[in-house]
Amino acid sequence: MMIAVIFGTFLLALLIGCPIGIALLLGGGIPILTMTNLDSAIIVQRLFSAANNYSLMAVPFFILSGSLMDVGGVSKRLVNFARSLVGWLPGGLAVVSFLACAFFGAITGSAPATVAAIGSIMIPAMKEDGYPLPFILATVASGGWLGVIVPPSIPMVVYGVSVGTVSISELFLGGIIPGFLLAGGMSVYAILWGKKNMPHATKKFSIREVWSSFKEALWALGMPLIILGGIYAGIFTATEAAVVSVIYGLLVSTLIYHQLTLKGLVEMMRKSIITTNVCMFIVLTSTVFAAIMTREQIPVIVGNAIMGIAKTPLMFFVLVILLLLFVGTFMETLPAIMILAPILIPMLSNYNVNSVSFGVIMIITLGIGMLTPPVGINLFTSASLCGEKVETVINRHLFAYIGCALAVLVLLIVFDEIIMLLPNIVRARG
Repeated sequence: MMIAVIFGTFLLALLIGCPIGIALLLGGGIPILTMTNLDSAIIVQRLFSAANNYSLMAVPFFILSGSLMDVGGVSKRLVNFARSLVGWLPGGLAVVSFLACAFFGAITGSAPATVAAIGSIMIPAMKEDGYPLPFILATVASGGWLGVIVPPSIPMVVYGVSVGTVSISELFLGGIIPGFLLAGGMSVYAILWGKKNMPHATKKFSIREVWSSFKEALWALGMPLIILGGIYAGIFTATEAAVVSVIYGLLVSTLIYHQLTLKGLVEMMRKSIITTNVCMFIVLTSTVFAAIMTREQIPVIVGNAIMGIAKTPLMFFVLVILLLLFVGTFMETLPAIMILAPILIPMLSNYNVNSVSFGVIMIITLGIGMLTPPVGINLFTSASLCGEKVETVINRHLFAYIGCALAVLVLLIVFDEIIMLLPNIVRARG
């Protein structure tokens, strides 16, 4: 009965149009207030204790640094550098989009921000070269998804916080190779398509152009090196790295690129505050929802059900991937992590699955939901950049990119050593 009330309230709130954060608060709060002997003060206590988390402070600072670098002219220089490297390939501008999104994702940690920053530059450029609009929008939406996989990643921070026993720096390390494998996999499709449909859209490779664009982008490329290098060298934590990234971004945007104006700074702060509030509200209300689920032993019930069916690690992953793909279609990544991670993590020891590699796989799988309706935030962001309906983004190219992502996901599940390669190297040296 209680389980029906919890999820019934949550789903009803979503159906009537409540924001996901409100739906989580109602789904967890109403049962606590009406059907248990718990003190209603537990709702406020949960919200406060979730907010009072040192690691979670990284989220607003990474959002701010990403906005800062976008407004400060970083995205344009990253695109120019990526274009000099791979723009000569068939379908080269699509490959440029993926490479630029991977670079920019290493600054923002946010998929929608990556779509907006890179898409605003790549969409006009691809239109000018004669690429069809459905291909352009599908490419930009798919590339932006790399923003949550290439570290630093906001979902990785949230996963680390929700699990509590996983090193966020190891998650960051674990996401580097998979992020570029995904970019490479989608680039293969873009090159094959471009060779057949856009042979005229290639340009000559020039070492001089690569060197020139590299010098322009050097300060932009320095940010992920400072952030990740500082974390892995033990100079600062992930949260401190986020603060350093804001300071670095401010200095580069004002003193090096001279593109940050007072008006741009005010607008950037406004957007960052709104994004941070939305993110944090979802994370905090998820803890109330998780509290009532834990009390009703829902994680135990789900865990027993999965373990009753899955007798091998492979079967476990099949069931979990299907669950995550389904949930990711209807729910944003952050609340899905906060709800599902505490349910799934206790089962990992039964299948000898590493929690770091599982976290990366979980985020990749849920991230596919950013490319599928009805939530599909990347689809809406991409369509909005040129005033098109979201239906324009949903086409065969989008599904081809999703197919490439699923192929890489299977590779990572079968060979999880790929994910753990860099964390193991750093751990061995430490």
